[in-house]
Amino acid sequence: MTINWHDLIAKAWKDRKVLHESDEFDCWRVFHGYAEGAKSVVIEKFGTMAVVEYKEDIRDDLDAIKDALLQHFPFTLILAKGDQLLGLRLKERMFALHGDFSDAPEFVKEYGVYYSLLPDAMHNCGLYLDARPVRKWLADHSEGRRVLNLFSFTGSLGIAALKGGAKAAIHLDKSKDLLPRIEKSYKKNGLDLGTRSFIQGDIYKHLPKAIKRGQTFDGIILDPPPKVYKSPHSEHQPKGQDFARLVSLCSKLLNPGGWLICMFHRFDATWDQSDAEIITASTHTLKMIDRFTSECDFPDENVDRKLRVTVFEKI
Repeated sequence: MTINWHDLIAKAWKDRKVLHESDEFDCWRVFHGYAEGAKSVVIEKFGTMAVVEYKEDIRDDLDAIKDALLQHFPFTLILAKGDQLLGLRLKERMFALHGDFSDAPEFVKEYGVYYSLLPDAMHNCGLYLDARPVRKWLADHSEGRRVLNLFSFTGSLGIAALKGGAKAAIHLDKSKDLLPRIEKSYKKNGLDLGTRSFIQGDIYKHLPKAIKRGQTFDGIILDPPPKVYKSPHSEHQPKGQDFARLVSLCSKLLNPGGWLICMFHRFDATWDQSDAEIITASTHTLKMIDRFTSECDFPDENVDRKLRVTVFEKI
């Protein structure tokens, strides 16, 4: 099947007029192929850089995609990133279609907050664009709170909380390689990293210890990956995002009036079923206070195929 990339990208660009005319952010998903005519392709904008990710071999189409993108924005760099399952060598599936890697931006800006990028990372550059409304919510609801950011990745959610006035944000993640990227964003935003702002370790080890020590928080960010792997520090066998087990721990760490924000990537349950699971896992110590999903650059018609976000409050 021949794809008319000029028309598809033109329509997608027009549908995102509210985004590219905004001066509040410079990053969004330009083309969401799952819902816009080419399910194996997504295109994202990070400042003056575009990243074209593809899961099927569309190398013959890449020049047409590049030309279509340049008709709408003067990108200084357009990267192609093919999925490793294509069986191609790295240099055959990740390369510059336009410009040079030296033209890649170090940061993007969203609602006045800077986030560091790693453009040559094979997967995510460092900022999940469907979580833009989550970062906005955190900036609006974190003032004066002590926040725990679990599965923190590059720390963007905790950084949004700090820029919103949180008195502290503690990032917990297994990967020690993420710390330099968090530090880079902290420095750019004029934030103090602190001696215990980042903890490298196993969540299933650290959360029980925090409960035993009587630690508490006024906000907890819970964004586990689609599949949580078994921890050597727990006999528990995780299933999917493992919300039942994680919420049973997090609910014990929340102060009354504290919030828990949960991000659902799962497809094995509806949004309502996921919310009910959270409340049950907390032994009904949590109540739902807000819920929302990704914005117009992720135009899936079925909400249960999108990122779903629910905020709970400790009763």
